[in-house]
Amino acid sequence: MRFANPLYLLIFLPLLALAYVYISIIKKNSFKPCISFSRVNLLKSNNPEFKKILLNILKVLKCVSLILIIIALAKPQKGKTFEHLSDQGIDIIVALDTSTSMRSLDFRSLNRMEAAKKVIRDFMKERKYDRIGLVIFSGLAFTQCPLTTDKDSLAEFINNINIGDTGLDGTAIGSAIMTSVNRLKDSRAKSRIIILVTDGNNNMGEIDPLTASKIARSYDIKIYAVGVGSLDGAIYEVDDPFLGKREIKYRKDAINESVLKEVAYNTSGGYFRAQDVKSFENIMKQIDKLEKDDIEVMRFTNYRELYKYFLIPSFILLLLIIVLENTYLRKLP
Repeated sequence: MRFANPLYLLIFLPLLALAYVYISIIKKNSFKPCISFSRVNLLKSNNPEFKKILLNILKVLKCVSLILIIIALAKPQKGKTFEHLSDQGIDIIVALDTSTSMRSLDFRSLNRMEAAKKVIRDFMKERKYDRIGLVIFSGLAFTQCPLTTDKDSLAEFINNINIGDTGLDGTAIGSAIMTSVNRLKDSRAKSRIIILVTDGNNNMGEIDPLTASKIARSYDIKIYAVGVGSLDGAIYEVDDPFLGKREIKYRKDAINESVLKEVAYNTSGGYFRAQDVKSFENIMKQIDKLEKDDIEVMRFTNYRELYKYFLIPSFILLLLIIVLENTYLRKLP
């Protein structure tokens, strides 16, 4: 809420406060009361204690009424802001690997999947005017969320991703790229990109990653590939029948970096290696800086006048005060 004429508040509210202090303290102390009744029984019949309380209440109501009138004069308004974009932002599809290897604990504080979900959520919050969609893949690939500007809904989709959601284990990178391309190929955005997040080598799917990347290039779609995993190898938690839960290290690096680099090179994109959460965050920040588009945003605010919600109650209070002062609380002549 805002006030169109806040000067009324700055001038009249202090004046009202000064007037209240003068009437209730200074003038009251200088007034010498006297009894003008010829008989004491007149006072008893009028219930003076109750009337005294009521008179004090009326003083407060007068102040409240005046305050409401001053607020009404200040023209309180409530506005709803609309944004108009001069052009579309960037359309982004995040293709996230959900194969079982994403359970690896080599990021220590989080496993690979939880780290990826956290970083992707943080990334999308910075892309206010871009449409972002989500593709998940392992042995199969499918769209988890189509392109949208509703970041709250997208965050819910990301939160609900689990390892093995596709129902078939493996790493179908080519299928993930093609599913992402199908979501972007009809887009009219100036720039269209795929952020491919994987920790494995392509071993499933009907199309190989290099062929898929060339199809993406034909639609002028860039691919930024992010290889997830420590160079020291993956760490998994296993249930040992003798020692209980323990961690084992799988030293083989499953990521085929040469393929991911070529996929990115084919589309004028880029390849990055995320070995921990911090480096993952820095990679997404780099992509964020690389893929920026100047968008002119025009904001319009439609204001609704609220003065009547203050003026009407003030008139009701004034009417009540006038009625009481001229009936029940009327002074004897």
